[in-house]
Amino acid sequence: MTAYWPTEDGWPYPDTVDERPDLDCETDDDLLSLRVPPPHLYDDLDPLERQVIGSRFGLNGVPVRSMKQLQLDTGVCRADLRSALGSGLAKLRTHLA
Repeated sequence: MTAYWPTEDGWPYPDTVDERPDLDCETDDDLLSLRVPPPHLYDDLDPLERQVIGSRFGLNGVPVRSMKQLQLDTGVCRADLRSALGSGLAKLRTHLA
């Protein structure tokens, strides 16, 4: 039966005496990219752009809304909502390109 508690020789596996880092090995860029938090796509969006895109496409659990419904919810004219939607999508496209 194996013990699952720390022992004198290491836990749960014994330490190797000659374990040294290999300084000549290549860096694993994929592993490093997993450790760095990625920038969120919404970071560069204005609050109105974020709201319009999230509501228009039903992101983050928000129900899908039409431009008319968004106008009633926000009180912003539809032309400004369309402008915010277009500029927000353009910013997202540059991030994804």
